[in-house]
Amino acid sequence: MARRPNPTLRAKRKENLMDSIIKIITEESIAEATTRHISEMSNLTIASLHYYFGSKDGALVATGESILEDWINEIFKKRTLTAEEKIRRIYTPPKYMIAFSQILTYPYRQKEVSRKARLLDMNFTNTIKEFLKMHEIGLDRIEDNSELIKTFLIGLSFKIIVNPDVLDAELTNLKNFFNKKEELPDIKGFK
Repeated sequence: MARRPNPTLRAKRKENLMDSIIKIITEESIAEATTRHISEMSNLTIASLHYYFGSKDGALVATGESILEDWINEIFKKRTLTAEEKIRRIYTPPKYMIAFSQILTYPYRQKEVSRKARLLDMNFTNTIKEFLKMHEIGLDRIEDNSELIKTFLIGLSFKIIVNPDVLDAELTNLKNFFNKKEELPDIKGFK
């Protein structure tokens, strides 16, 4: 019977695999986050990745869960920061949000991993709802506004890959959007 690593070593190996995933996604792309590449970068075997996460897709979702819990939620729960400061902080450094956005939008094929990815998406939406409530932003339409902010944050992650200086302009656009008092005009074809 094979020996199981002690809990500290196990946690360190899992963290090493997840750090490798984040690095591959941010420096290359999620398409390059193959089982072999992840294991080589982390100096662990492919079997280790499967042992700890079940599959590469399982490792991706676990990495997303870790980013949400340990990075995004930690920043968004701080009561001493303004809404703008929180958004700036989740992109400082941008690697976590870049990786998170790609993990969240990746097309998973395995049924169980897909279910976990949908749960991750739902937890992210709930985090955003709490963020909006804490800062009393868009409470009149919180469901729509939480989806809007989620789309904004994911889209901003992809824009930052191409242009790291876009954050200031995009935050100004977001503030202007929420400060508008009038309704958006009807657009033909939309109800």
